Amino acid sequence: MKHINFNSIKLKNFLSVGNDLVEVNFRTGISIITGINKDKLDRRNGVGKSTIADSIHFAIFGETIREIPKGNIINNITQKGTHVELALSITEGQKVNHYKIIRTLKPTKCFLYINDEDKTESTIINTTNRIKELLSASSELFQNCVIMSLNTTLPFMAQKKVEKRKFIEGILKLEVFSQMLQVARTEHNDVLRDYESTNKELVHQNNYKEITVKQLEDKKEENDNRINRCNLDIDRKNKKIIILQTQITEPDLKLVVSIREKKIDFDAKISEIQKTIDSFYLKVMEYEAEIKMYKKTYNSIGTELSKCPVCLHEISSDDRSHIDEEKNNITNDIKARQEDIKDIYVQINNLKDRKSTYISESDKCKSFLKECLAAAESNKRVKSTIDDLKEEIIEINKEIASINDTTNNYNELSNQLEKYSREVTILGEQVETLSKNNKILEFVKFILSEEGVKSYIVKKILNILNNRLLYYLDKMDANCVCKFNEYFEEEIKNDKGQECSYFNFSGAERKNIDLACLFTFMDIRRMQGDVSYNLVMFDELLDSSLDEKGVELVLNILKERVDQYKEGIYIISHRKESIKESSGEVIYLEKTNGITKRVEYNN
Repeated sequence: MKHINFNSIKLKNFLSVGNDLVEVNFRTGISIITGINKDKLDRRNGVGKSTIADSIHFAIFGETIREIPKGNIINNITQKGTHVELALSITEGQKVNHYKIIRTLKPTKCFLYINDEDKTESTIINTTNRIKELLSASSELFQNCVIMSLNTTLPFMAQKKVEKRKFIEGILKLEVFSQMLQVARTEHNDVLRDYESTNKELVHQNNYKEITVKQLEDKKEENDNRINRCNLDIDRKNKKIIILQTQITEPDLKLVVSIREKKIDFDAKISEIQKTIDSFYLKVMEYEAEIKMYKKTYNSIGTELSKCPVCLHEISSDDRSHIDEEKNNITNDIKARQEDIKDIYVQINNLKDRKSTYISESDKCKSFLKECLAAAESNKRVKSTIDDLKEEIIEINKEIASINDTTNNYNELSNQLEKYSREVTILGEQVETLSKNNKILEFVKFILSEEGVKSYIVKKILNILNNRLLYYLDKMDANCVCKFNEYFEEEIKNDKGQECSYFNFSGAERKNIDLACLFTFMDIRRMQGDVSYNLVMFDELLDSSLDEKGVELVLNILKERVDQYKEGIYIISHRKESIKESSGEVIYLEKTNGITKRVEYNN
């Protein structure tokens, strides 16, 4: 099992947090994140409590849970220097590795350190993918197993059937079967298409074969009579043919082969150069597309109005300066791409020069081969001249030509028949093989389908999943039961045994179901031997929907998880009375003049 322990999060100039560093060291127990908004008298909303959860998600996935545009993630007062640093350790077996993830905005960077060694990938996307691979989590899974934000994340049971199915398959690590099924379907369609095409070609070749057999029989019958009359003259005719052949001069075949090979080599080089040129042109198109994108971005930045048409915020001189800076950066990017395009065209021209050289050499080889062909034609003319000179040879050759024409036609048909027979045999074997493969892939598709091995595996796991779900619903005194079938379709029944929809229940009742699903998925991942996290974060868990009894039951479950799994549970709350539930620490935030800071909590 992979144990992932989140150690700390540090952030500054992130959302409402300003230039003063806010740091949270994650601890075992139930901790409360709360605070006060001094910009609004006696208010605890808008303090920046959810910023802690958003910063963890941002560090891992490069975006916030609330999907805030990156331009708005930067603190709107400091306007620069966004820095989020997440420290964690991963234990696999006896091996422990320490990781540090740093993401910044202005400039936009992402760094990954493993045991204090820089392991950052070549691009931010590649680094993010490496981080997700290390944590064995997608954003959707993370939001349903680690951070549950009631106001910004769509609860699992409220998602569409396809999304729920995909998520559970990810929890149970069954998505590989869906991927294999897609591959099998593609291969089956390819094989079926090849089978139909090959079988159609087999029918055509069989028809050609039958037609050729009939032509061959007719031609043989016709030729037999002529050959019988000509047998007496065959010896004499052959001697005459030999005499004529001795007068023909044959070209140097080795030289012809060598020249032909050279031409092939030149043509291959020409083709290779052309491919390289084409790839450069594609690169030019990519850069031109980027320039268009930059220009589009440039045109979309800023406004001439005194207020922002989107948020109605007064456009300050700092905003104008920021807009001009962004436009200047885009202009520089466009110039850089234009220089890249110029460099590529220089390389293209060099390649064209080399290509012209090879074309010239290829044309020389072509000219030589053409001369050889002309020599062969000359030999034919010599034969014709000899025939013209000797009347007797002319007469004999006419007879031979007549017989040879007939024989050649006969041989041509025989060769054609042999060719069709080979094609029929080969196509027949191919059709048989494709038919077998088609049946195999049909079986594979069934095995990988919902009714196949996946259903078998799911049935083995389903009782555990449903039992854990019922366990948590019972622990929270929910007035419903919920279970999934092997197709991950849920069935919810109320306390009267009537089947209901998730949306038939009240907000508190739905919250019980959501929390039961959350706890269940976390347990299943742990039971799968896959991955466990030491951190769970709930946004406004105690602030809405649940009554006092509901809060007590949920807290009992959380305390049980702390005792059993040594989890660090962080509850974001704007209710002051939530502080008494803390068995860990109280992270107290204070917002003054639009800037959030962490301050020491005093009872």
